[in-house]
Amino acid sequence: MNREMYKKERQLSETAVKEVFAKGNHGTLAVNGDDGYPYAVPVNYVYDNDKIYIHSAKYGYKIDAIKKNNKVCFSAILNSRVQQDKFTAAYQSVVAFGKISFVEDESERRRILEQFIYKLSPDFIEGGMKFVDAAIGKTALLCIDVEDIKGKENMAESFDVK
Repeated sequence: MNREMYKKERQLSETAVKEVFAKGNHGTLAVNGDDGYPYAVPVNYVYDNDKIYIHSAKYGYKIDAIKKNNKVCFSAILNSRVQQDKFTAAYQSVVAFGKISFVEDESERRRILEQFIYKLSPDFIEGGMKFVDAAIGKTALLCIDVEDIKGKENMAESFDVK
């Protein structure tokens, strides 16, 4: 899990990883699926206090896999632009490993679900809070306790991080 990066010159500092990762909003959660096959699914996330939070339906393949094995990998490509003339891409990406668990504390669940609203629907806060009220009992909230996180960038062409 904690391997050295092959192209060390592209590795982001710990501070830069946290700053870049916090700005993103979607990534891929990889779990241990059936018959030894990995299962990777795109999800929205919130990064808070060095933890990754994901909301989900309470049932399904992802939930079944997590209940069997709580070790997961999470990755996100945060900025990307193909550089056709250089046969590469400018990008920033993050990969995290950790153990995932269900958030059970109601106040913590509400706080994190509200963060999703503030982050993903900032123009609809009032409606978003009503949505949280209606969905909180039907929503699974998952927390990845990050054990290792690394970021990488290739600034083939400089771009503005929003």
